[in-house]
Amino acid sequence: MESELQFLPGERIVHSEFGQGVILEPVRDGYLRAFFGIGERRVPVGSIRQELSRLERILRAVDNGADRASKAWLSYEAHALPIMESASALTSARIDLLPHQVVLTHRIATASPRRFLIADEVGLGKTIETALILRELASRGELDRALMVVPAGLVNNWHRELNEVFNLGFEVFGSEGDITDRKTNAFAKHDRLIASVDTLKRPARIRRLLDAPRWDLVVFDEAHHLSASRNGGKVRKTENYKLAEALKDHSRDLLLLSATPHQGNHFQFWMLVQLMNPTLFANPEDMLGNRHRLNTVMFRRSKADACQPDGSPLFARRCVHTESFLMNLDERRFYEKLREYLQDGFNLARRQGNQGRALGFLMAIFQKIAASSFAAVRRTLKRRLLMLTLHEAHLRDRELDIEGRERLINEARELIHEEFALSHDSMGRSEVDRVLADLKYRLLKKLDKDALEMAADPYGSEYASTHAEEAAAAAVNLHLPEERQRIVELLGAFPQQRETKAQKLLDGLGTLWRQNPDEKIVVFATYLGSVDLIAREINQTFPGQGVVILRGGDHGAKVAAERRFRQKDGPRVLVCTAAGREGINLQFSRILFNFDLPWNPMDVEQRIGRIHRYGQNYTAQVYNLVLSDTIEGRIFLMLDEKLTEIARTVGKVDDQGNVAEDLRTQILGQLSERLNYDRLYQEALSDPELKRTQIELEAAMSNSREARQVVFNLFQDLDGFSLDDYKPFSDVSSSLDRIVRFLSAALLERQQKLVRIDEQTYDLIAEDGNRQVRFTLNRNAATAQDELELLGLDHPIIQSELTRWRSLPPEAIGIAVTADLDAPALLSIWIVETTTGNGDRRIVIQPIAITLDGIRVPAIERQGGHYLQATPARPWLLPEQRFEIFSRIVEPTLQRELKHKGTTNGDSSYSAELIAYVEISTGKIHG
Repeated sequence: MESELQFLPGERIVHSEFGQGVILEPVRDGYLRAFFGIGERRVPVGSIRQELSRLERILRAVDNGADRASKAWLSYEAHALPIMESASALTSARIDLLPHQVVLTHRIATASPRRFLIADEVGLGKTIETALILRELASRGELDRALMVVPAGLVNNWHRELNEVFNLGFEVFGSEGDITDRKTNAFAKHDRLIASVDTLKRPARIRRLLDAPRWDLVVFDEAHHLSASRNGGKVRKTENYKLAEALKDHSRDLLLLSATPHQGNHFQFWMLVQLMNPTLFANPEDMLGNRHRLNTVMFRRSKADACQPDGSPLFARRCVHTESFLMNLDERRFYEKLREYLQDGFNLARRQGNQGRALGFLMAIFQKIAASSFAAVRRTLKRRLLMLTLHEAHLRDRELDIEGRERLINEARELIHEEFALSHDSMGRSEVDRVLADLKYRLLKKLDKDALEMAADPYGSEYASTHAEEAAAAAVNLHLPEERQRIVELLGAFPQQRETKAQKLLDGLGTLWRQNPDEKIVVFATYLGSVDLIAREINQTFPGQGVVILRGGDHGAKVAAERRFRQKDGPRVLVCTAAGREGINLQFSRILFNFDLPWNPMDVEQRIGRIHRYGQNYTAQVYNLVLSDTIEGRIFLMLDEKLTEIARTVGKVDDQGNVAEDLRTQILGQLSERLNYDRLYQEALSDPELKRTQIELEAAMSNSREARQVVFNLFQDLDGFSLDDYKPFSDVSSSLDRIVRFLSAALLERQQKLVRIDEQTYDLIAEDGNRQVRFTLNRNAATAQDELELLGLDHPIIQSELTRWRSLPPEAIGIAVTADLDAPALLSIWIVETTTGNGDRRIVIQPIAITLDGIRVPAIERQGGHYLQATPARPWLLPEQRFEIFSRIVEPTLQRELKHKGTTNGDSSYSAELIAYVEISTGKIHG
């Protein structure tokens, strides 16, 4: 009868066949009624047992084996390591971790609520900061679902950075990505996604986003594109803004990233702040009056603020030289003919209205290629002539004009022989036939249908420049009247001697190599026609110096080119297309030539950032090569002059006449939002005196200057970065030692070992005696040497061991030890997860140590890990005594402590799980 009394309604039980269940009615005649996964059942008492809680399982099975103590300590460390204070500074990613990044990560990861605008200046690493925040929250167990919303042209960069560098496991959403929502709601099924803002902002997609579970974190890159404007009393929100508005209420945390968050319009910026905290300012006027409150939602660090861990400046100086010169007579003649050709194309496009849009794209691409080099535009014209010839042959074929078709096909064959330098023997003819068949196939399949729009990508993505020449050559459905004849005439006027700009580059290289024959030099040119010209001319003029070309392709191809260039005896010149603007670091070189200049000057800044970055030890020397009598050259010089003028009036010009970098990026950042560069350069074709262009440029510059001042005034009370903020995180040696101790002990359990090679190097030796990995604790060494892996919390091997030891069975966790104490004590260590009403989660470790009469012992709590490794002793309490002490003393003490710390106040709830139990005797209890 007594055994029947143990089973009461509401208790959890386990049945041998039906699994877990809950008792519904008391025991009668040896049977009871219970609810199982398959429904209600009446079962005999002998077929069931009570289901014990984790706490009960731990307290029932306390033991004193030495092996057991090691396992209990490993289990405790596996829970405690990921939520260490300095977790973000312990990443295994091979990056230079800078003080301002560590401090920012810690502040955001430990904040509540987490809704911030990160507005650090260009070059301070907003992508790295975001990745560190993601990594830290994931490490703490506070991040399952994250969504990155970024401009289309930056999706691949984010994907590469988050996955290859930080191993965060993101997928790309969208037609070009890993997953789509064609069949199911991908937002519900996938927890870590990167998507372009254009992909997500459609109303149907927003509905699917809101149907999926809430996100833990949503990040918007280039957040100044989330704009809303006011016209009279009416507010107009862009689709981008509406997307952000929908997601802010469907996410626990929100991060907005932008180096230029304020475009000079207070209302627009106030609307951006509303996304983070709608109660912070009542209106834009309130924001101006109480601008110090921006500190609660905004971080903005300048390059002047940021520094290295030892306090020295983060960035070396830079010196930008503009070398301008004139075209020779033949170049001028060719240029004028080309200008007429382009102008006629733009005029025709305008007359055709909406249908002419694609032709306008085509002419814009040609204009940009021509601004790069005459060689590049010649190559594209020749290939376009070939495609136009094949296109006309196809039309003749449809009209059954066999003779006309054959004549045109033969013309095409000759053009292929010439363009690809193929011989007229049987092998050459066979190769011509292959090329011809391939071009015909492309023409018929219209494979280049979308290429023009892609090549006119507003974000200047790598795709845009690498495919532009191809797109311009192949888009033959759009053409000018008699275009074939016009191209033949243009090619006939092509200058025969070396291009002036190429000669100036060679002169510059010669001067530099006379001063230092080992100088490594980076040359940027947007189009492949220019790249081939540069490589050919350098190899002819300076045989043996070596040229490596970075054409684009995947990230691996970029890194391979960078590596070859970096080698001491490697090539002296790296020629980069636009593919080199992002994702590579060339600070081991101090000289950069801009052979051509992108129309948007911010792209030039991005190029300069490849050599002028953290780790550059010398003044970065930049040479812009400008043909000052071309339209593009004149506009560039005009813009540069205006910038210098502004800099002089505000005292931002150095002794060499260089505009201060912060002013340059601030003005150009604002200017990019006000000027459509493509339109500016296109309209300049029909305004040879550049009168209209000058007026437009002056107005935009004036607005940008005012906007910069407005921004400066509003942001002047924002807290800057101070190295003092970094000092608590600067020494991670004790944390690294702790990780090494954990890994060593964890590997022993697998019959593997961690062997110390020197103070900072360890080998992981597998069971068969072979080295599996060589770890270093030194970030600089790992960054410089590929064979070394950086030891860090997020390294896959550490992550694997943390997961393994966190799942140790409860029966293996409770231990008994002896220590030099005045009275016996019990140490319980809890992992506590609190959840607020808005879904905010926090995870902390809370030790509770008490004597048997209920007195707390803070000294034991402070050294919890130490007691887990004390001398094993025989347990001296019975399970029933432990249960009684826990329910009477330990659990109420834990509740009081959490209440005292504010953990359980307001609308928050919490759960506490016991992760370690130590029964400490004084050595006097048993004998």
